[in-house]
Amino acid sequence: MRQLLFLLTVSFGILACKGNESESSGNVSFELSIIDSIRIDYLGMANLMDVHPESKRILLMSSQTREFLLADFNGNILQSFSKSGDMPDSYGVFPLGAGKFDPDGTSFTVISNQGVYTYSLDGKLLIGGKHQENEMPSFAGRASADQEFYWLKNKILTVGAGRGVYPRNTPEFYNAYTSLAWFDTLERKVVSFLPLDENSLFKNGKGHDIAHMIPRMTVSNDQIYVIQGIEPAMKIYASEPPYTLIRKINFDVPDYFVNEGEEMKSVDPRMINPDVYSGIFENLKATDDYVLTSFFPGIPETQRAPYEGLPWMEMMSAMRKDFPPRMLVLSKDGEVVDEFVLPANLRDKQWLIRDGQLWFFKPTNLDKEEDFLTIYQVKLSKN
Repeated sequence: MRQLLFLLTVSFGILACKGNESESSGNVSFELSIIDSIRIDYLGMANLMDVHPESKRILLMSSQTREFLLADFNGNILQSFSKSGDMPDSYGVFPLGAGKFDPDGTSFTVISNQGVYTYSLDGKLLIGGKHQENEMPSFAGRASADQEFYWLKNKILTVGAGRGVYPRNTPEFYNAYTSLAWFDTLERKVVSFLPLDENSLFKNGKGHDIAHMIPRMTVSNDQIYVIQGIEPAMKIYASEPPYTLIRKINFDVPDYFVNEGEEMKSVDPRMINPDVYSGIFENLKATDDYVLTSFFPGIPETQRAPYEGLPWMEMMSAMRKDFPPRMLVLSKDGEVVDEFVLPANLRDKQWLIRDGQLWFFKPTNLDKEEDFLTIYQVKLSKN
């Protein structure tokens, strides 16, 4: 690993504090410290899937070729291979989320609409195969290579936003929608669960873009934490049936702008066309003591004029510069402890937690093509 010559520390004051006496008095803040970086020589775009600190291995996926890229902490790409498409040991066309190292770091698992597959680090299929379902649930939204899944015993818990049989310009779509799914790796069955609660933004009688609804999810201490896409609220559920709702926390972020949907008759159910100006929660993770979520606050209609008509990449860069993503630090009960702006060199969507450390992907440089990728090891500290 290439050591940084300096320690970059960004400290932030508390903007929102609730919860217990020790952390709601306004005397607690957090800082993010970049303690190391890894530069991987690679020309192209990729998704960060996983990091295994003990074996010093990194798993990525090429956005262009869908190849898995296995790198080490010195920045060397050790292996690259594809398991997408028409081949006997393929997982299918797209993974449903990020591949994940197994505990010893000698293999990794990928899930898809087709099944669950575990590969060795040189690309051999070790175990896995297709779901044994006559008809698979129809999962909503674009396939993603960065959403994390979680092993709970012999089952995999994943985001499994189900479209079902109804189009999204009908109330029935929202009544039948489910947010999560279990992949049973022994029975090879798939079970969708967790409908929208009756007070959800997405039960307001309007039509919503599927991309706005895809949940962010994490697991800690036998509890499931869920943020439903753009909705500024977090729900905590028990991880066992009947998945009792323990608590719902509405986030008080005064300048958060959310797209509240459109009239049902105006919705084209065939289209996926998210509102780029809407606020959205991009990631959700848990440490031993806290829950962290990163989000883009959105842009009100009265402040959008400077971005209208700009080329796509230029527009996105300008928006994120003027309205930078933020991080909420919450207690395990969901109380907001701190809120701060994320440093510009940390990507708000692609980050994960391993061995108590945060690992962030550096955002793509939209102004200049680079022939390398950068991953930062980041420490969250309480002042």
